[in-house]
Amino acid sequence: MKRLIFLLLVISPPLIADFAVDSPLNFGEIAVRSNDIVSTVSITRNSTQQSTNHIFVLTPGSPGVFTLTDLPPFTVANLSVDLPAVSAMGYPDTAQFEITAVDIPTSVNLGPSGSAQFKMGGTLSTSGNPATNYYSGAAYLIFINLNIDY
Repeated sequence: MKRLIFLLLVISPPLIADFAVDSPLNFGEIAVRSNDIVSTVSITRNSTQQSTNHIFVLTPGSPGVFTLTDLPPFTVANLSVDLPAVSAMGYPDTAQFEITAVDIPTSVNLGPSGSAQFKMGGTLSTSGNPATNYYSGAAYLIFINLNIDY
């Protein structure tokens, strides 16, 4: 009796997806009247914006729009973010903003083309520390880690 052993080794290249920022999450132009308590400004995926306490919206913002491509067709991609995400303004003794919540779908269906577009809203919070102020006229930038699991 002869035994035949077949070994099938399949090596697949790593899957690389493309991620495009069609438009970044933007809270608009805001004014912080006082930093003595935590104040927030929120924008939802459907563009509803509101603020609390000492933040005033001067120019409305917009939700972020993002596109995933080059993934396997008919895959479900689960989305999550690492929070909080904090700004890093380069001026000494300047208060920082923090993104404390996001409004994103928990998953997206990639369909036959292996791509999907989704929107992201979020909540921006002040520090609430009256010892530090925000730099007037500055553009604050916050990077958010987006996790895509499929």
